[in-house]
Amino acid sequence: MRSAIPLVVLLAATGCGTAGVGEPEVIAYTTNDLPVDHSLEATVGAPRMCVAGANVYAVWHDDRRAPGRNQVFFNVGRGGGVHWGEGDVQLSSDPEGTSVAENPTIACAGDSVYVAWEDDRDSEFGHKSIYFTYSDDGGDNWVVDQLVTLDPEGEWDAQGPALAVEYDPDVGPDKHIYFAWYDNRLGAYDIYFTRSTNGYNFLPQGKRLDTDTAGSAYSAHPRLLVDGEQGVYVAWEDSRDGGNDVYFNRSLDRGDSWLGDDVRLDGGDDGGASDAFGVAMAIDTDNGDESAVYAVWHDGRNGSNDIYLNYAHDSGTTWQADAVRIENDGPGASESFYPTVVASDDRVVVGWHDDRDIGFDIWMRGSENGGLDWGSEMRLDTDVAGSAHSLGTKLVGIGPNLVAVWTDHRRPAEVADGHPDIYYRTSNDGGFVWSANDVRVDDDPQSTGISDQPQVVMAGPSVYVLWVDYRAGNADLWFRRMPSTAPGG
Repeated sequence: MRSAIPLVVLLAATGCGTAGVGEPEVIAYTTNDLPVDHSLEATVGAPRMCVAGANVYAVWHDDRRAPGRNQVFFNVGRGGGVHWGEGDVQLSSDPEGTSVAENPTIACAGDSVYVAWEDDRDSEFGHKSIYFTYSDDGGDNWVVDQLVTLDPEGEWDAQGPALAVEYDPDVGPDKHIYFAWYDNRLGAYDIYFTRSTNGYNFLPQGKRLDTDTAGSAYSAHPRLLVDGEQGVYVAWEDSRDGGNDVYFNRSLDRGDSWLGDDVRLDGGDDGGASDAFGVAMAIDTDNGDESAVYAVWHDGRNGSNDIYLNYAHDSGTTWQADAVRIENDGPGASESFYPTVVASDDRVVVGWHDDRDIGFDIWMRGSENGGLDWGSEMRLDTDVAGSAHSLGTKLVGIGPNLVAVWTDHRRPAEVADGHPDIYYRTSNDGGFVWSANDVRVDDDPQSTGISDQPQVVMAGPSVYVLWVDYRAGNADLWFRRMPSTAPGG
């Protein structure tokens, strides 16, 4: 746990106070949480974070330049997030806020930080393009942002950038940056890919990854991972057969060549017969000579949504014909949403939230043999089952050390109408045994301010959590570093 001087913060409570008629009660408290942004009265959203060495990098969008018109901003926490910059850096080149730049994504390696986002500066009609910038000195200086999607007039719409970086200093100095997004240059949205070496030398044009007829169906929301061995893996949502399915493509040579036909992952049901959403992926590089790739999503084939998984143990080449249903309650017995997955050394762990006990709780289930067989489920939130919504879990892990983080609506009995907080729970044996209790991350008075959209990274012995927080009245970004073994674990 870091050692830092606690901040003294004044919190405007949500209930009526005694300071005066119509004035909120002001509660003084001491916090170990750290404010990140300097947006003042603006509304912050879409936070993303990465960690490299002792630096914690955060990006987000907010509307400080013009109400309702976001721009992309950055800050860095030195010393493992103990010392955040005294001012934010605007990465999108519009100081007046006449355009909209939003939904950033971030990747980092060593002292290099890479950020991409959606930006409508080039279009008369509000069409988005993908812009990109980078810093090679830990965020102190940035190159001028550049257009990735080769549409200087903004004639079509490009959204949902995904970003990853491959770097091994033992192999060489080059950092290979990979991009995926969806755009409608040919009609309906398709999935596109490009790459860069050290922030320049982009491919001359984007490579389309969905292999149905171009522009014929909605393909969107790509998820992009790399394995550090030149493998690039992309999964997305695709409506070519009517309903929404999950598709996949991959390259084993840094994007030079791809599968001739993309692969549908949600098998066991007719294509387009139901809807599959919320795709997430994980890669296990401890699988021998080839990487194991896992994809999860929620799927409505049984009426209510269930969690499904598919896997390929040969670097994304051979997938199972039928996807595997993860929960072991009855098919369609409850609504299960937005799974997350981690994998290491053949151990695969899936987390999600479902309402089998009326309110949503956080559940997990693990496999010891790469998804062939599955153990018992376990509920991770430790309040009374179903008593308060627990939502949007994120799993991260390094080897056997796992952390689950989520948004939780539990509240003390004396709080009549509370707001969500951020909770986490840890395991140090691959998810077989978890800490005795979950632990609240944000340490303002419980349930008094909305805490939501948690982002989490594990690095070394620490867990880094960044979230959107309304404790001061507006949506701001707050941060905390927590131990990877929770108290009582």
